[in-house]
Amino acid sequence: MSGDVEILTAQLRDADDIAKLSYQVGKMHDDALPEYFKKTSLNNHRQIVCELILDEKVEVFKAVKGDKICGFLFLFVPVKPRGGYVHPLTGCVLNLGVDETCRGGGIGTKLMRAAEKFLYNKGIYAIDLSVFKFNEKAHRFYEKLGYQELEINMHKVLK
Repeated sequence: MSGDVEILTAQLRDADDIAKLSYQVGKMHDDALPEYFKKTSLNNHRQIVCELILDEKVEVFKAVKGDKICGFLFLFVPVKPRGGYVHPLTGCVLNLGVDETCRGGGIGTKLMRAAEKFLYNKGIYAIDLSVFKFNEKAHRFYEKLGYQELEINMHKVLK
C-alpha cells in the first residue's frame, strides 16, 4: 500500500487536509483522557498546523497517496545544542498521524524514516518522542522502529 506514497514537505496550502488528520489524532486523545485534554475543534487544529508549518524550528511532512494527504508528521528540529547531560542535538517528533482509512500499510513507517533521515542529514543524531500509555498500538509501532522507553512521566488530576 505504501509503495505509491510520497513523503513531502507540507506547505501552507496543505493545512486544511493535515488539520483533519490531526483532529482524528486529537479526538482519540480527547476520548481516552478527557480529564487531561481539553476538547479541541477542527479550527483549533487548523490554527496549530498553520503555526507549525510557518515555524522555522519545525519541519512538517505529509504523506501523499495519489492526490490525497493520508498522513503527517510534525518534527522539531533543534537549531543549537542543548546543554546538560543529554545528547547535544536531539530532534523531537511532536505529532504523527495517519488517516484511519490508510493505517497498517507502512505510511507511518515512511514518515518516521523520512524524519530520521532529515535529522541525520542535518547532523542531528538523536530523536525523541512521547506516546501516551493508553496508546498501545503506538507503543508497538515505535518499538518495531527501534525506539525504547527512556523515562516515565507521571500525572495526577487534582480535584
